Order: sequence, then structure tokens, then C-alpha cells
Amino acid sequence: MSNRDTLLGVFGTIYRWRKAFRNVCLIALIGSVVLALRMDNYFQSTTIFYPANQDLAKPELIFGGMNRVTEYFGTDRDVDRLLEIASGNELVDYMIDHFKLFEHYDIDTTDREARHWARLKFRELYSVQKNKNDALELTLEDTDPQLASDMANGAREKIDEIAQRLTKNSQAQLLASFDANLKRKNSELLRLGDSLRNIQSEFHIYAGGYQGEQLSEQLTRAEEDIARNRARLEVLNGNPLIPLDTVEYIKANLRGALRQREMLLSRQPKDGVLSIRDYNEGIGKVSIANDLHNQARKQFSYDLERYNQILAAYNTNIPAVQIVVPAEPAMLKSRPKRSMIVIGAVIAAFLFTLLAALLADAYRDVNWKELEHG
Repeated sequence: MSNRDTLLGVFGTIYRWRKAFRNVCLIALIGSVVLALRMDNYFQSTTIFYPANQDLAKPELIFGGMNRVTEYFGTDRDVDRLLEIASGNELVDYMIDHFKLFEHYDIDTTDREARHWARLKFRELYSVQKNKNDALELTLEDTDPQLASDMANGAREKIDEIAQRLTKNSQAQLLASFDANLKRKNSELLRLGDSLRNIQSEFHIYAGGYQGEQLSEQLTRAEEDIARNRARLEVLNGNPLIPLDTVEYIKANLRGALRQREMLLSRQPKDGVLSIRDYNEGIGKVSIANDLHNQARKQFSYDLERYNQILAAYNTNIPAVQIVVPAEPAMLKSRPKRSMIVIGAVIAAFLFTLLAALLADAYRDVNWKELEHG
């Protein structure tokens, strides 16, 4: 076995190429130091938050209509929804415009692809992921530690705003549906009210139960008056001791009682007088119309209350995120690790030179001219 096939052979190769190793590693050292010193310092800011439970925006929960324990933190579906919002271009474009990142990233806004490059640069420095505790960690890097902190908090607030807007959009659609339904039911309620008033006016029935009792009492009194006056006439009529005007008075009372009974039992012209016949004919229609009107009014009141509850929930600012840790300016830079860059560059230069030296020694006895002509 030759020396080149042993570890001693490797050391021999290194020794023979020691000047090349020295020069290449020195160049790599100086170049990496210069490059590392020219690199900007980046500072990292992180904010941690949980999604809020979507049920918190439901009117049933706000006004105590749900018979279950309130959960303030969201589920995995809520986490996924916030992750989708956090990765969307709406958020990225907001950050670019709000924090003037075209200027900060030194991107020419006249370039047709300027926004594409701004988005790409921002996404390189921005990340949102779920940690081991199922919380969301939003991280932003920038050369300015204060700006990195402001952008991290701003991104979280924008995620909250977008999530709230999505919920409020659903509530707005529900409100529009309720509003149209309330208008239709209000028109129906007015129609039923007019119908009830027309039937009441036709039959002069405005308080069915009370008026029925009054008519019954009037008919009873009329029958009693008729029976009493008839009995008196039978006893007093023809008696010479009874004055004639007394008999005539009793007859007049009898005629009045008969007339009253006739009016109570016959259909009366529409002059405001209510008869038992009118009452019996109209009470069913009035009752049905009144029941329909009351039912419609109760339903309208229920829908109106429901509408007001949804409107109150719509106008209430219910956060979509629960903040655990707000972002703060970093005290130390996150990158670059200059010492690691320099050490890595020198090691890579050494290994590359070693590979080149080993290959050169391995094939130094090869006659390349013979191979070329052979």
C-alpha cells in the first residue's frame, strides 16, 4: 500500500500543498471577514397569541341564550383560519403600504414588478407558525429593532381586524336578511291590523268577551221586563180601580222591552248598535283576525328583538385574538452570526483545497497527452 492510500499520505499531501492551503484559507478568512462586516444586523421580534372563540361574537352568548360553559379560546379550526389570514396577500400588502417598505427595502416603485419583490422580501423576514402549546407565534426581522417590533404588533392587529371583519360580514348579511324579513312582516302586520279594524267596524265588536256578557245581560233584563210587565197587565188590565194611565205606562214598558229584545235578536243596520245576531255572526271572524294579528305581532316582536341583539353584537368590538406576549424591540441581534460565517468559510476553503490537492496527487502520474492521442 502506497503512502497516498494512507493517512500519512494525506498529511504528506497537506504538507506539500501547505502554501496553497495557507493562501486559500487566508483569502477565505479575509474575504469572509470583509463580507461578514458588510452584512446588516437583523433584529427579531416575536408576538404570541391565541385565537379567540368565534362563539364570543354570537348574540346568544352575549345575551345569555346559550346553555353551556363559555370557552374564551378558539379551536384548531380557529387557529387554521388565523394562519390563512396571516399568510394572505391582504396582510402582506397592508404591511408594505402602512410601513412604507418600498422605501425601506430600497425597491423602485416604478418597476412593474415592484410589489412582487416587496412581497418576496417581506415574506423572507416574516413567519407565523403554531408552537407546541397551540399558540400562534408571529415573528418579524428587520435591521431596525423598533420597526421590527412595531411591524410584528401591527401584523397581529391586522390579523385581528381581518378576522373580525369576516365575522362582521357574516353578521351584516344576517342583519340584511332580518331587515328584509322585518319589513315584510311589518307590512303583513299592518295588513292584518287593517283587516281586524274593518271586521270590528263591520260588526261593532271591539271587546268580544265583555260585549258578549253585556248583550247577554241586556237580553236577560229585556226578557225579565217583558215577563214582569205582561204579568202586571194580566193582573191590572180591566180592573176599574187601577188608573188608566198606570195601565198605559205598563203597556209602554212592555212595548219598550219587546222592542229592545227585537233589536238584540235581529240584524241591525250599521248605525253603531250591536245585536246578538251581529255578535254571533261576527265574533268568530273577529276572534280569528285578532288571533292572527296577535300572533304576527308576537313574531314581529321576537324577530325585532333578535335583530337588535345581532345589531348589538355587530356593533360590539370583540377581539379575534387573545394576546399572550406582545412584541418588544430586541436587545440583541438575531443574525448574522459573523464568527460562524468566518469559521465556516475557512473550513469550506480548507476542505475544497484538500479535495483539489488529493485529486492532483492521485492523478499526477497520468500522461494526459497519451490519453488525448490514444
